[in-house]
Amino acid sequence: MTEIGVSYNYKKSSFDADNISEQQSSTGSLSLYFWENVALELSYTNGLFVKKEQQPDFAGSFLRTTTQYTDVYESDLIFVLGDKKAAFQPYLKGGAAYVKIRQVVQDTNAPAWELQYSGFSPSYGAGFKFFLTDAFAFRVSYDAIQTPADNSGTKVTDITGRVGVSWMF
Repeated sequence: MTEIGVSYNYKKSSFDADNISEQQSSTGSLSLYFWENVALELSYTNGLFVKKEQQPDFAGSFLRTTTQYTDVYESDLIFVLGDKKAAFQPYLKGGAAYVKIRQVVQDTNAPAWELQYSGFSPSYGAGFKFFLTDAFAFRVSYDAIQTPADNSGTKVTDITGRVGVSWMF
């Protein structure tokens, strides 16, 4: 059996006109089932994060815009908990991810500067699929990966709630 899935995530926070953060990501996945309840899932996530914030300065203030582009290549083993023919199928997953991050920082009236870092990270999660037909499911998941925070080896845990759909072939 093969499963193809897509999901999308969006969040916007506005503190005032000069302090806003916005993030969005989309994920595509391909799962190859080896046994009744075990699959290898390969996925790709493309993320965008934009943060605009007013920065204090001795001679006044300036607006800083940080734009972060994130690419996540992930490989996980999925363990379906329950009967494969059931309409409701909870699952657990774990594996590894390769994360590439590029940040572009732009201050008012100054040239932009860029940071890039990448690395391998553990990944894990839990979720469920609710089948609306034999081949089409609504999918909800809680996913976590430890992403690089800089080039020194520091990592932060990124947690994502995802909602999407999947098709079984």
